[in-house]
Amino acid sequence: MKQAGSTGKTLDELRVEIDAVDTRLLELLNERADLVHGVGEIKKENGLEIYAPEREEKLLQALVKKSQGRLPEKSIRAIYREIMSAALALEENLKIAYLGPEGTWTHQAARNKFGASVEYVPQASLADVFEKVASRHADYGVVPIGNSTDGEVSRTLDYFVDSSLQICAQVTLLGDHDASSAATRFLVLCHNSCPPTGNDITALLIHGEAGEVLSASMKVFADLELTLTQIDGRQETQPGKPSCVFVELQGHQTAENIEKAVALLTESGKTVRILGSFPAPRS
Repeated sequence: MKQAGSTGKTLDELRVEIDAVDTRLLELLNERADLVHGVGEIKKENGLEIYAPEREEKLLQALVKKSQGRLPEKSIRAIYREIMSAALALEENLKIAYLGPEGTWTHQAARNKFGASVEYVPQASLADVFEKVASRHADYGVVPIGNSTDGEVSRTLDYFVDSSLQICAQVTLLGDHDASSAATRFLVLCHNSCPPTGNDITALLIHGEAGEVLSASMKVFADLELTLTQIDGRQETQPGKPSCVFVELQGHQTAENIEKAVALLTESGKTVRILGSFPAPRS
């Protein structure tokens, strides 16, 4: 096709240039894969986690700031989600357990977080997801925590009571009608919490009735200038499953005010467990 567009180049000329760019991209992607492999080897030698949510978010933020072209943030994040997913698959056959079956909202949340290149292992129940991760038959797990209709969300906190697992990330999906639909939150289960990123959330599990816990904790949070971003509670419905409240606060668990809040609540007789700190979800 000889007709030139606004660029002054013909369609054929533009396609030739695109092919050349794609060739360079492949070379650079393979070069990046070699470097990532080197990082993975060092991590394995030192017993470090292959997947690092805090590093991932810092990288994505930096890439968005560097971009000077047409690509919007959403596209940059989507492209690099798959680049990083491919890198994870090269380093280790990463297995992600999730509340199945395939095609559920939880599956979508897991794919949004880990990309298409890793292995997904659907589980029939929340208990199975927790067990797979706890026994290290899966590297990470994804479970719903709020505003879902799958019937098991209210039981998610039960399994945190019995488990030593941590939270290393959160994924939020909007409803399927419009932006005003209720969002559904999902938590990524792991064995280790994340280092600080500068924009973090810390999750706490506080045993006790919701009203009692709130009255005891709200003043502590306010006095220490802590921002409460989420609260979910469960009442005792089974023997051995005590009432508890799940709280999310702005900040990392190593921050002085969060450490002091936990200490003050513990001194007041509350049983407080830190479930982990993770990068704050994007609004």
